[in-house]
Amino acid sequence: MPMNTSRVRPEINIDKYLAEFFFRETEEAFARATVNAGGTREFFIELAGLKICLREAGDTLLPRLTATLAHLEIPRPASVDFTICCWDDEATGADLPWPTRRMLDQAPYSCLTLLTNERFRAFCIEWLQIISCFDMKSNTAYCCYTNADLLLMYEISAPLRSLFGAFLNRKGMHLVHASAIGTPNGSVLFAGPPGSGKSTLAVLCLQDGLSYQSDDLCVLTSEKQPRSLSLYNIAKLREDALPRFKALHPILSHFQETEEKKAYFYVHQHFPRQVLKEAPVRALVLPCIWRHLTSRLEHVSAVEAAHSVISWTVKEIPKSDRAGEKIMMQAVARLPAHRLHLGGDDRKTLAVIRSLLDDS
Repeated sequence: MPMNTSRVRPEINIDKYLAEFFFRETEEAFARATVNAGGTREFFIELAGLKICLREAGDTLLPRLTATLAHLEIPRPASVDFTICCWDDEATGADLPWPTRRMLDQAPYSCLTLLTNERFRAFCIEWLQIISCFDMKSNTAYCCYTNADLLLMYEISAPLRSLFGAFLNRKGMHLVHASAIGTPNGSVLFAGPPGSGKSTLAVLCLQDGLSYQSDDLCVLTSEKQPRSLSLYNIAKLREDALPRFKALHPILSHFQETEEKKAYFYVHQHFPRQVLKEAPVRALVLPCIWRHLTSRLEHVSAVEAAHSVISWTVKEIPKSDRAGEKIMMQAVARLPAHRLHLGGDDRKTLAVIRSLLDDS
């Protein structure tokens, strides 16, 4: 007897549903954490007109995560565009099952591809023991920290970067690996590998009276006239750069992660009038060291500039799709790009940087 194919049910593709299963499991874990912690506390910020809520189950995380976001804090708004719910596994006893080895092995740039689809994004920064996920339909995200007491400065200085990055991509913006300084009339972005001088240049400019956006990660829009926006307002300096900043020594705190020693301070606490929340970008600069006294600029192609920005950004911000690369390429293509050969005279270097802003 022939089979009645009209009654044969199609195979279920389990992988299609893994992302939603994981998100619901994370949602339930946060609910348990809230009960175990006796409630939640909230912190609100505004970025590019978007209202964002950070909600914690308990009270161990927010003091650590929000120190670098304090310059963006706002009172409770009437409505919120994005909510990030977070909790400390150790403090609340609400653990989240750790991704399997297969999931982690197939996680380029920390994006859990087996738990990610057109609606959901999932991330795991394994070495920091942080798991997070984002529902793009409800604009709600969850983030589980294994133990807040073990948080490294890497996360404290730029918390929740995976989730901020995924959300901003949907708004035509990208969190890029660059420092940024300037005035309300225009900003300059410094991009390049670690150790190229981005942070040092940003603090030199701050000390010289310019306003400050970031030393490591800033938000870049892809509009016809790209804008840079400040998300994290911390300044970090390598130990070997400290002799150039003796006036800052009284406000510096120090930390060491792996073999690297650095000092840091929160700009909005000590230079509140020099915090630059957003500005149109006037130039993208790729700094490099050279052994001459006088600094000088040379033009670089949009291709080289885009490669520098994208290659180093994807090492810092988990990539969940190609939308982010498109945003960065559009933005960089619209900016004048230069290589800055850094000489030994800080005053002359600052003059070169100011010339880029004066041209605006």
